Amino acid sequence: MPMNTDASLARRTVRARAAGLSALLLGGLFIGFLLLVIVFLEYRRAIDWVDHTHEVISTVESLQSTLYDTESGQRGYLLLADPAHLAAYEEGRDRSRLLLDSIGSLTADNPVQQDMLKALRSLTADRLHQIAEVLRQATEAGLEQALATIREGKGASTMAEIRRLTATMRAEEDMLLARRSRHATILELLMIAYGIIFVTVIGWLGYSTVRRLERDYQAERAEGEALSAALQENRILLDEVNHRVKNSLQIVANLLRTQAMRHRSQEVREELLDSSSRVLAIAEVHRRLYGEGAVYDTVELSDLIRSIAENAIPPTGSGEPAMTMAVQSPLPASVDTAVPVALIVNELLTNSYKHAFPDGRHGTVKLDMEVAGNEVRIDVADDGIGLPEEVASGGGGGFGLNTVRNLTRQLRGHLEIERLTPGTRFLLTFPMKPGAPTQA
Repeated sequence: MPMNTDASLARRTVRARAAGLSALLLGGLFIGFLLLVIVFLEYRRAIDWVDHTHEVISTVESLQSTLYDTESGQRGYLLLADPAHLAAYEEGRDRSRLLLDSIGSLTADNPVQQDMLKALRSLTADRLHQIAEVLRQATEAGLEQALATIREGKGASTMAEIRRLTATMRAEEDMLLARRSRHATILELLMIAYGIIFVTVIGWLGYSTVRRLERDYQAERAEGEALSAALQENRILLDEVNHRVKNSLQIVANLLRTQAMRHRSQEVREELLDSSSRVLAIAEVHRRLYGEGAVYDTVELSDLIRSIAENAIPPTGSGEPAMTMAVQSPLPASVDTAVPVALIVNELLTNSYKHAFPDGRHGTVKLDMEVAGNEVRIDVADDGIGLPEEVASGGGGGFGLNTVRNLTRQLRGHLEIERLTPGTRFLLTFPMKPGAPTQA
């Protein structure tokens, strides 16, 4: 058993350390999870910036394409004099202004782009004004005047400046796109690495937990089997001890009875027989507690009293008194209660049989037991010659009666002796759960 205790203590120590390590790992996992969430959010933010840069580039390209479409509408009108081409010009003009506003809102966080946007707004306004002036001249002064204005090259120069400026803005956004894409890629790789580490640690923790539970189960099962074997061994030893105690009590009782039969003094014989009867009463309690390999915490008091009463009846003879019993109430009692009660009942019955009916007188001995509330009442009465007044009043008596009084105190009960006409009555009362000691 000490080895099992040491093993259990060692396992508890290992479990405590494992629990501490698991708590530390779980704390690390929680921090890792928070970092993973932070990296994921930063990755989403980086992706949003990449999308934002693509949108700026697309808007700048759309502005340049719209200006080309506006010029195409101008040329179509000059060549074909078709008013439908004027609609294309007007649509391009309005859309160019919207695209400039969109670029302004998209690059509001970039001072460099905002400076270039101011120049682009001015150039775009100049170019749209030049196209409008050519169209006005074509309508009012004729085609030749409009073509002459085109040949001056101001429109081409302005458009070239617009292309240069949009290319510069595109280069700025391409640089931002490269940096932001690289940042997003790094965050993506970091997120994947964190995810792999997180899943790996979770898997390792799960595997370790299952393995530890399996080892604990195997160890506890082995310990349980060892404990069962030890309990079985202890049970066998206890049965052997109880058997030897039972035999020893029986031997002591038989020795006392044999010694009584050989002694010449009647008084000594009676004392030895009384002692043998007391030993047999204790043996009966022991048999009921530990008989047939079982171990009980309590004894059925009513059955015990009936057995004691039956054993106390002298061998049947023509002048022996009869016995009546009314012991019906089942009452479990601990060994601390059962032994004193058995000895008291044995002493009272033995006293009645020995002293209440001298010279072969006939009579009756009554034994009653009842439970009233939290109190047990055992009533032993006979219709014999009765006790002397000084004994009944509690001032005298032999060894047996004094033993009864002492055992009554042990039960924290009360013994009442009443002289009847004829006979004597002994009324023993004691609590089912003893309280403060009382005087008998």
